[in-house]
Amino acid sequence: MKAAVFYGKEEVRIEERPMPEPGPNQLMVKIDYCGICGTDVETYKTGGPISPVIVLGHENVGTVTAVGEGVTEYTVGDRLLCGPPSQCPEMCSSCRRGESNICIHGFPRTAGIGGPDGGYAEYMLVRDVEHTLLIKVPRNVEPKQAVLFDVICVSFHGIRKSRFKLGDNVVVSGTGPIGLAAMTLLKAAGANKIIALGTTTSKFPLLKEYGADYCINPTEVDNLDEMVREIFGSDVGADVVYECAGNNASLENCVYKCVKPGGQVMLIGTIGAPMTLVPAAYSIHEIDIDTAFVYTPDEVRMYLEMLDAGKISFGNMVTDIIPLDEVVEKGLARKDRKGQIKILIDPTR
Repeated sequence: MKAAVFYGKEEVRIEERPMPEPGPNQLMVKIDYCGICGTDVETYKTGGPISPVIVLGHENVGTVTAVGEGVTEYTVGDRLLCGPPSQCPEMCSSCRRGESNICIHGFPRTAGIGGPDGGYAEYMLVRDVEHTLLIKVPRNVEPKQAVLFDVICVSFHGIRKSRFKLGDNVVVSGTGPIGLAAMTLLKAAGANKIIALGTTTSKFPLLKEYGADYCINPTEVDNLDEMVREIFGSDVGADVVYECAGNNASLENCVYKCVKPGGQVMLIGTIGAPMTLVPAAYSIHEIDIDTAFVYTPDEVRMYLEMLDAGKISFGNMVTDIIPLDEVVEKGLARKDRKGQIKILIDPTR
């Protein structure tokens, strides 16, 4: 079978590998689509955080082609989402509480990140069915929308973990797939006014399609805080602010210029640099800064159920579907990303 293998910084090779056979508590899926994640792009460009040698790909939807001994819940022909570990064998305190997203073993054991090989391939072996997030895709849900679970549910989890309530005014900072998902979900949940902060002004019409009521480029204004207060029609800022860009400039805008006294800033984006905040500058307003990391299996099921019921749709988020052979040129190393939101790999192309 064909697979894209990560060997180090700016080195991904397309290889022919032997077809694995599922053993006890294992199953094989034929990959229908695999999403290219920002973590994959960062890893290709910098050499980390994913360590070589590994087949990348942790956003997978596939069709079961074979099951190993002892697997009874899934059968050949089932279409599955294949995600991170569902719970660890050790049943750590997080997993016992149903919070497998913060399991201390989860990230390093995720297929395509630190554990087994992922879905940048024609087929993927699920090595531990019992402890892997495997969810059947409803018949009426398009696989191209189902595979977006990793992006959508990151936002979904962050919103559910926040103090958001019906009628709140909110700011979403960051207009990548996670920020776009947050806008759509917040609108569906009954947000009053949604302000989107993004540094690409040409993208503003798209942001409004995803639910933003107002769009501001913070790099082009000197009075962001005044603009936010004016839009909300009060002398305070947003009830809840969602940081989805994953950088310190965005975080500073969220904390210093967008959130109201007593409000909340929810960090959904992953910021790899040291924080530059001065606690004394915001603690006097009792601003809560909270974090959210990925999602739980139940939240993925909720996402699929809402898709199946027609309550939400992200059909226009997929802008590119590329063959496995072009994963570097048109995906990981792509230079012109104008108009691109989410890239999927279709290994059958």
